[in-house]
Amino acid sequence: MQMKISEIKINPGRRDTQQRNVEELARSIAAVGLMNPVTVTQDNTLIAGLHRLEAAKLLGWTEIECTVSDADGLQAELAEIDENFVRAGLSHRELGDLLLRRKELYEAIHPETRQGQRNGQTVKNDNLTVLGAKPFSEDTADKLGISKRTVERLVQTAANLTPEAKKTIRDAGDKITKGDALKISRLPPDQQAEAAAVLTVAPPTPRRQRMADGEDVLREFKFLCSRYVSDIKALRHRADVFARMSMSQFDELGNSAYSITEAIKELFEEVHEIRHEMEKEHEN
Repeated sequence: MQMKISEIKINPGRRDTQQRNVEELARSIAAVGLMNPVTVTQDNTLIAGLHRLEAAKLLGWTEIECTVSDADGLQAELAEIDENFVRAGLSHRELGDLLLRRKELYEAIHPETRQGQRNGQTVKNDNLTVLGAKPFSEDTADKLGISKRTVERLVQTAANLTPEAKKTIRDAGDKITKGDALKISRLPPDQQAEAAAVLTVAPPTPRRQRMADGEDVLREFKFLCSRYVSDIKALRHRADVFARMSMSQFDELGNSAYSITEAIKELFEEVHEIRHEMEKEHEN
């Protein structure tokens, strides 16, 4: 349906648009039209499509095609947060705050997924068993394409940092890394602001020292991999023992192997995230 742009409400505190993205989108809309309508609640509050809305304003439109969602209240705010995840340029602090709020909303909508309630797998009643909602960290990791551990660390950081420490970290820009912020969040509240302030004036690590550290870590990682491969190969002569294991033992075997691959996967996901952040900083 068509709606007057002036009637669409935008919640306060929503992230600002990026002008360059708005201008590029406006050129695209002018050429091929609006391919995806914006989404609003039944009271005309915007859920998704802020850049599209601003592009339409830039083109001088007074009306825009809208999809009216049945979502309201918590569901609408959750949808709006999910829309914000696609924005470029989110700092790790901003992402952590969004995730923390998403966790509050998600667990309010799906209280059975709260820690200590259940494992987010199935809900049983007298007549049937139905599939339940995923735990928050799993649902969010799937949506963002990152590991559950990364989600949990970002939420932990956002939940535990004091307002003063958050302000210092925000003002510090790229001087305080995601890992540093996590370490600060684990300190007693009365020590966090001072620890963050110290990091804002810490001298940068010399390039030569960073390269030496990299060589040390690479050497350690290669050693661990080599030892792991060697130890696994040493077990091949006992393959017949593995083959005769009970199903429960075989499940334990598979879980142990999976935990190793999952740990390696999480390590490389974190490495790629940091490299991506570094590339964006270099572009700017």
